[in-house]
Amino acid sequence: MDTSAYILSLADRCVKCGLCLPQCPTYALTENENESPRGRIALIQGWLTGELSPTDTLTQHLDQCLLCRRCERVCPSMVPYGEIMDQSKALLVEKTKSHFSWQSFVTNLSLKLLLNKKLSVAFISTLRLLQKTGLFVLTRKTGLLQIFGLQRLISYLPRLDKPVKTKNFYPATNTIKGNISLFTGCLSKQLDPVMVNASIKLLNRLGYGVYVPGQQVCCGALHLHEGNKKQATTYANTNINTFNKKKDSSHLVSLVNGCTSQLREYSQLETTASFIPEVKDIIEFLAEAEWPEDIKFKPLDKKVALQIPCSLQNILRAEDKLLALIKRIPNLSLDTIYNRCCGAAGSYFLRFPMLSDQLKEQAISRLNQTSPDLIISSNLGCALQLKAGLSQGKNTPQVIHPVVLLEQQIIQ
Repeated sequence: MDTSAYILSLADRCVKCGLCLPQCPTYALTENENESPRGRIALIQGWLTGELSPTDTLTQHLDQCLLCRRCERVCPSMVPYGEIMDQSKALLVEKTKSHFSWQSFVTNLSLKLLLNKKLSVAFISTLRLLQKTGLFVLTRKTGLLQIFGLQRLISYLPRLDKPVKTKNFYPATNTIKGNISLFTGCLSKQLDPVMVNASIKLLNRLGYGVYVPGQQVCCGALHLHEGNKKQATTYANTNINTFNKKKDSSHLVSLVNGCTSQLREYSQLETTASFIPEVKDIIEFLAEAEWPEDIKFKPLDKKVALQIPCSLQNILRAEDKLLALIKRIPNLSLDTIYNRCCGAAGSYFLRFPMLSDQLKEQAISRLNQTSPDLIISSNLGCALQLKAGLSQGKNTPQVIHPVVLLEQQIIQ
């Protein structure tokens, strides 16, 4: 079966019932049927059957999907919407000529700066130096960032700490239960080193030795969602080969919810092999692990708002595991749970800033309703989106990863 026929076979499962409409963020914002899951499926069917041409308008309707996949949770026909979209975008890139656009140029430049190992280290090291010396403000005033279209990307980056230089192996510090391998993602070491260190320490405390293979590469999610299936497959093969070499590793544990989702779905790519270790998100693994009795937590008398990332909720279906972990901390008051898309969505915040900002404002408005002391988010992209939208006043809530919070509250 060729790709077009395969996509149509998946799309034909959609009976256009409309149960997906109230779940779709872009439909809620635009009230445009073309911006709904069933509308996009209809556009794909029209294109693949020759009734519609792959115009820029059609392509934009597909591109403006956040791929939050909330629609999949309510679909009675179990339509694999995410796979339909990824396969269709890859086919569009293959079959049509791409036209230059400034927005695409900026997005691609940003992705190269962040996802390429050597470029990202140089780029973020430069930004860290500019932040420390105070030259960052001067650089912004000169307009250089606007010339290269990088001002939005830069505005999302946090205060940059020294990145993590991980070792190949961290031995368990408690009763040894086995070894796992850690997938850190492209940016965690650079943008959230505290979370990486906290994850390793917590896994060691639970009795697991932790491998951090230096040969791991990008999970490929952003490339696949942009239609670059070939590059996504190349990354997938490299990661499978890298992690399969750790023969004594029972699990591959990923630190980023979005990356975990992509690693789990490598079977949809034409890879040369499959993962031998079981793929788990850090949230899933910690929630399912047996915790030593000597690990106790300090009470935390603070109000907390919880943002549940789309990838954790709609693809991994593990929001209950996140709640279970948080509830290990005594006295913590969980007042607000926000389970809609925050608008980050990989590179979406760069490609479609207006829609992204509308969703960001909705999320922050909801999360701030009870004036929380902390906002918990388990996905790096979501955390950066929320931080970028919060006012930096005296009473601004801290955005924190649940693993960091757990590790901080352990009684040493």
